[in-house]
Amino acid sequence: MKKTILVLSIIAAALIAACSEWTEPQALPIERPSADAENPALYQQYLENLRNYKMTYHPLLIGWFDNSDKSFSGRASHLKAVPDKVDILSLLYPDNLATVEQEEMAAIRADKGTRVIYTIDYEAFRQGIEAQNEEITTQNKENEGEEGYDPIPLIVLTDELPGFLDAQIALMDKYGYDGFSIHYSGKVPVFMTDEEKAELRMIQSILFGRVSAAMAKYTDKLFIFEGVPENVLDKTILQSFDYLVLRAYTVTSTIELTAMVRKSLLQDVPSDRIIVCVPAAYIDEFGVQMGKMTAVDGSTQSAITEAAWWVKDLDSFTKRGLGILRINEDYFNPDIDYRYTREAIEIMNPSSKN
Repeated sequence: MKKTILVLSIIAAALIAACSEWTEPQALPIERPSADAENPALYQQYLENLRNYKMTYHPLLIGWFDNSDKSFSGRASHLKAVPDKVDILSLLYPDNLATVEQEEMAAIRADKGTRVIYTIDYEAFRQGIEAQNEEITTQNKENEGEEGYDPIPLIVLTDELPGFLDAQIALMDKYGYDGFSIHYSGKVPVFMTDEEKAELRMIQSILFGRVSAAMAKYTDKLFIFEGVPENVLDKTILQSFDYLVLRAYTVTSTIELTAMVRKSLLQDVPSDRIIVCVPAAYIDEFGVQMGKMTAVDGSTQSAITEAAWWVKDLDSFTKRGLGILRINEDYFNPDIDYRYTREAIEIMNPSSKN
């Protein structure tokens, strides 16, 4: 017990002396779950230092959390199990939250200073509309020519979009979120017809109009653009977001990672708030292995740690941190839970070695 107290005392002292610049590492090691029971006062000091650390300028770690499992039978489904130094969690399924989720959201926010936001997935909404229209088209063809059959009209995306966005933005107050990430990849406008471009302009007007109104209303909240900046017609709107997250789910090396970012930095796209998001290691629904990258030596490594080293390298744009898709997939490891997330944190924000 004396040894534990001594270690935590060193932690607290190192944290207090830490500099606020991200180029100077913050001293904050992995949490000790038993410390609260062994020495509550010292543990509270640790949490205070943790909250102070998260208010400094440093490379951020954002986790997109798959909260679809409502059984909570394993620790991987619990928000409280995520490593302490994760700065922001974005819930992939923001509505119909269980009581335990809401309690843990409040706890990690109050105790650890972790901001909990949610993802508004325009792309999933669009794909859902397209899938419904395919079914309607098929049904109309099957019943074509039948006497008395009235063809079912197709769903108009722009008619449904305002209601979808209003319902999604209302979740901010419903659950007390700290902000949201809007996922919009869109379509390449270069070769569109005038009619197609007019529809695209209407979609973006509705989408970013609603988002801008939310920004004006919730001035103390966090707003992230997550998607493809080059497909946004009026790119000046991107300057209103706190961070730009570029999805790097299929990127196989850090060289490709740099190329992807530079391709996105067109005129009016801010270059001082870039975050790349890579997936944790898992097998997707098509049987594809996600979350791996090829290292410089040709070996296959975790995309999380490779991207973390990439964040450390200086470039012409500002790398504000790292995002991890389905971060709770990284929980499962025979050595330590959230192994690669913890390694990424240590790479980007190494603890002081005294």
